[in-house]
Amino acid sequence: MKLARLAVGCGFIVIVILSKVVTTETMSYEFGDTCSVFLKELDESRQFYVEYHGKRVSTLCDDFSFEGRGDEIMDEYKVCVTPQYFNDPDCAIELVYTSSVFGKPLQSVTCSKNIHTKFCGKKEDYLYINFKKRDDKSTSSASFKLLVTAEKVFDYGTFVGAIVGGVIGGIILITILTGIFCWCVCRRKPNQGQVLGTTQNTSGQTTNQPGIPYATYSTQQSNNTTTLYPTGNYSTQYSAGYSAQQPFQYSQTIGSQQ
Repeated sequence: MKLARLAVGCGFIVIVILSKVVTTETMSYEFGDTCSVFLKELDESRQFYVEYHGKRVSTLCDDFSFEGRGDEIMDEYKVCVTPQYFNDPDCAIELVYTSSVFGKPLQSVTCSKNIHTKFCGKKEDYLYINFKKRDDKSTSSASFKLLVTAEKVFDYGTFVGAIVGGVIGGIILITILTGIFCWCVCRRKPNQGQVLGTTQNTSGQTTNQPGIPYATYSTQQSNNTTTLYPTGNYSTQYSAGYSAQQPFQYSQTIGSQQ
């Protein structure tokens, strides 16, 4: 069973790879046989071969031009040329790369230079391949083949995806940090309904912490000689000449002292 699943998985991978290879479109243009090759579009799935096999090339058909452009208009490409082979025993031809019809030469290919060198233009630039004869020599024995491809230098979809992913990631990070902060603050806050302990000051009075009202009771000081009830001998007091009004005054004195 495991071997069967492995075989199916491998087969699926092979199919995907082959489908990608098959969907790559390749076309060929030949100097001296094809004309009006003007700004042909190419991307990762489309490439071109430019060939020559000793035929006569007219002045009106001596340049081919290409541009990198994909399905997404915001994507950016650069066009590259890779020589597959270049045979010119008489050194009769020269290929010149430019970015416009009358543009400055960017690179040239002859029998003695750049016959194996890959060249890539700047992003969003066109690429012109100009065919030129050298010293009116015969070109019948010359032949070459170039591969023209496009390389993506800016992927708009990936760029937008990165921005959206960064925004979502930032929101998630802020949410997590906010949750951690609130959790820490809630841990430090005292629980509601907590009874705070009482303290006793140096004078012997009992005080409570703020927030919960408590009745305060002062203890009677030891040096106070006045008592709530008289402790003297009533018979002695009356014998000393106290009048009947004195107990009433005494009680008032007690009340005022309290």
